[in-house]
Amino acid sequence: MKQQIMSEKERNEILEKITRGLQLANENMLRAKKARGEKVVYARPNGKIYTIKASTALKKYLANKQANS
Repeated sequence: MKQQIMSEKERNEILEKITRGLQLANENMLRAKKARGEKVVYARPNGKIYTIKASTALKKYLANKQANS
């Protein structure tokens, strides 16, 4: 059986689909947590863990999404 190698374009298309799927999952998770009044857990680059309200996290996420559009 001969293996086919993906072209650079195909790899980029798959990567874009995966990235978009992860973004949608993250946004949906933040919306669900906000609806339940929950917090989300993050870690700073130095490894320190902190929590913030999901509503705050969603607001920051959407602002970042808007700025990068």
